[in-house]
Amino acid sequence: MFSLSVKSAAFLSLFACYALFVVISSMNYTATLSVYSSEVENLNEELLDDLRSSKQLVDRESAEIDATAPVSLTLNKNILDREAKGGDAINLNAASINTKETATSSINDITESSTKTAAVNIVQNTTNFKRYDGVAIVTKVLWDKDAHTVAQMVCYLAHAYNDKMKYDIIIFTTIPWSEENIALVQRVAGETKVTVALEGPSLEEHLAAMSKKEVTMLRNRCSLANKTEEALTWQHYCVEKGSKDRVSLGYGWQAEFRAYHIWKHEALRNYKYMVWVDSDCRVGKEWDQDPMKMMVENDLTLLYSGYPYGKFSDSLTREKMKKVYNMTLCYTKQKNGELYGTMCEDNPSAPKLIRQVAGSHHITNLDHYRKDIHQRFLKSFVGDYKFSRKYDDQIAVTIVAVMEQSLRKETSKLWHERSKNLTLKIAHHRMYDTQIWEKTPANKNTFFHTVKKEWPGLDERCKAFFS
Repeated sequence: MFSLSVKSAAFLSLFACYALFVVISSMNYTATLSVYSSEVENLNEELLDDLRSSKQLVDRESAEIDATAPVSLTLNKNILDREAKGGDAINLNAASINTKETATSSINDITESSTKTAAVNIVQNTTNFKRYDGVAIVTKVLWDKDAHTVAQMVCYLAHAYNDKMKYDIIIFTTIPWSEENIALVQRVAGETKVTVALEGPSLEEHLAAMSKKEVTMLRNRCSLANKTEEALTWQHYCVEKGSKDRVSLGYGWQAEFRAYHIWKHEALRNYKYMVWVDSDCRVGKEWDQDPMKMMVENDLTLLYSGYPYGKFSDSLTREKMKKVYNMTLCYTKQKNGELYGTMCEDNPSAPKLIRQVAGSHHITNLDHYRKDIHQRFLKSFVGDYKFSRKYDDQIAVTIVAVMEQSLRKETSKLWHERSKNLTLKIAHHRMYDTQIWEKTPANKNTFFHTVKKEWPGLDERCKAFFS
């Protein structure tokens, strides 16, 4: 009896210690949230609302698969279509592609395998979605050394969604691609049209258009003040006043390009909707819901994967907003999976802090972003300070979407995917859909071999790109 009592007492003591640990941890977590929420009014409530919504959204099982007849692919010769505006664009149709005889054996092996397996994928991925007009899937890279990474992303996306939708793919590039690498991505895309488009001027042309003072300032930013013989390249790492970031010149340019220049680029002229996917994104499952249906049928301006994803507060940008819009966005918040903004004029005491959407994936209505009023703001936003990382695409996409909603005196036009029961499982920075509690393998090969176990046909469709 005594022995039992000792054991019981020991057990109760351990249980009490554990309970105390849980209470203290809970208090620390609550205190942390409390401190964080003091920065922005009502932040606890909206974050907890997002958490509750997201935790209900577990991955659904794949839809039942109906077999359909495979589609055969015919690949012929390259057709090069150089556009006069916005830089040279190379348009390649799957019915008119072939690899040059001089292509390397590794490229031949990959493209041959991808072409043969495209039909296998189409047999297995047969969820019925309506195809909408004016849709383009868009990404951007520096050069064709990124072609293999782009091909991996395209392969995942094709197997998840685009083999059945066949939405055009546009790849913006800073430096022109070789025909072999264009053909590589085209073969992976199957029958889908692929366009590799130069974004704009070369670095030399950019520098030639800048004043001597601007070039000197840029060279100082890039640690070349005392290296007069060394030419600037896209690979030089540079800093800017007021920013802790040290990024390559090429990365700074992509931030500027995506913030302002992309919206009216000639390569996007015939499209209304842009499905942005970063080139290093991966997809973890077949899509059993159509993001474009949600976007079009709800007449959205923006459908985004992540929020909050960074924060921005800049008095100069507020001045620019006031000058263009005659009102100033002070603060953003998300409620019930929808993004809203508070104008400084409506609430002068509102915190001046814009929390922004993630840039790795979102869908935008290009007609809204192309409006003259937004283009005037975006031109002012990036300013004359070339290759700035500070004024980037994430904050530009966020501000324009919220201001458009406010100008139209509308609500419910900016939606968060997960909160609206749309789970795409797009992996980026080791997270699915920017959800910090949904980690993914960092290594590309480990990710592929993990995902293929649960995803029929992925191995056959994309295995040529992974070891």
